Amino acid sequence: MVQDQIAQLYDSLHGILEKEGDIVLRARLNAFYINGVRVKFDYSNYHIYKSLWTDFQSKEISAISFSAETSEDELQRFLQIWMRKDLPSKGACEKIVALIDSENIDHIAVEKIAPVELNVSREKSAVRLYFSGIHLLKEVFEKQKEEGAFNLNLAKRWMQSIYNHIQDDESFIYGLTNIKNYDDYTLNHSINVCVLAIAFGRRLGLTREELIDLGISAFLHDLGKLDVPKEILDKPSTLTNEERAVIETHVQHGAERLIELKSARRLPIRAVQVALEHHLKADLGGYPRYVRKKTVSLFSKIVKIVDYFDAITTKRVYRPRTLTREEALKEMQQRSGEEFDPVLLKAFMHMIGVYPVGSLVALDSGEIGIVFEANPHPAFYMRPKVKVIADSNGQVIEGEVVDLTDIDAETGKFKRTIVKCLDPEEYGIRVADYFLARAS
Repeated sequence: MVQDQIAQLYDSLHGILEKEGDIVLRARLNAFYINGVRVKFDYSNYHIYKSLWTDFQSKEISAISFSAETSEDELQRFLQIWMRKDLPSKGACEKIVALIDSENIDHIAVEKIAPVELNVSREKSAVRLYFSGIHLLKEVFEKQKEEGAFNLNLAKRWMQSIYNHIQDDESFIYGLTNIKNYDDYTLNHSINVCVLAIAFGRRLGLTREELIDLGISAFLHDLGKLDVPKEILDKPSTLTNEERAVIETHVQHGAERLIELKSARRLPIRAVQVALEHHLKADLGGYPRYVRKKTVSLFSKIVKIVDYFDAITTKRVYRPRTLTREEALKEMQQRSGEEFDPVLLKAFMHMIGVYPVGSLVALDSGEIGIVFEANPHPAFYMRPKVKVIADSNGQVIEGEVVDLTDIDAETGKFKRTIVKCLDPEEYGIRVADYFLARAS
């Protein structure tokens, strides 16, 4: 009877997986959602809903995800874990995750109830997740130096969590990529590239499974910099030809390190491609130099764009001036077709917006603000939500977040309009601090 029920469940899942690519069953606000669509319950099946809801809460689980490659055998082994009677009353989710890892169930994952669901703000949860990603990557780099291994399953779960936060509040996650740790540039930069790559891939319509692979690829794209001397990486002056050649070897070293990983069998092959190709240009210039290669993988093209964008908007000892996000997009547009795939770059620029989240802007009211949220409506793409940080007299204030689509009732005109973008460095403003403060 149990086998028959599992077979029926698998048939139902398989039909949706073929159509959707993946399935996420999520419990949120006293309701269940399948791929974002609320599941309706009535009196006849309320007992099923109640039982399932109680199960999710007691196990501290917010979601179960199934990727397209889920097999019936994996489903059966997962359900055996789910129905175990010896799961602890506290820490049940962690126990289930450990058992899933030990059983090598690669295509089914569970997510722990996020702090936001335990009376912690969604923003604070996102900030914690962001910094836990930096800590995780730091451990990866350290273990690579010592033993050449890292916990791939832990990294995948982090990707799934960041994807969920992007779904919940895309603009705030973009805002966190304004965090720039100059002392730990490679780690901070890699996390920003990872976040932006997942967000970009989502906009391009990649499946959840593909987004996890893309996130892993972006997460590890600069692993080869472990083999570049720090004095060359952080040299404050112009590199010599010999030093430039050493820098360029990081792509080969990165690919080699990934191939040699103990967990390489379960690592997406595209992660190796991205490590090797993320400095190749659209016209196949850049490095490494190929003799016969005529194509670059999609993941490499995506990481190329977000890697460049985050790099030129980050202050470095050898770069006299950091570009604002608006300036960065203009420069990248000028290199479309040569440096970047023109179709992908256009899609990326549309995602980031005319006034990217984190931009410092001057308003026609005389106020100064920071773009906090893009307007999703195409007709109002130039009217985002802005946090006012200085009044019309230039006094620094803790202003409100205003919607630039608001109309003045007396005049019938917009209350505020962006006049121009400003350079935060000129005003001594750390944009990231305002996003972190929102989570405090």
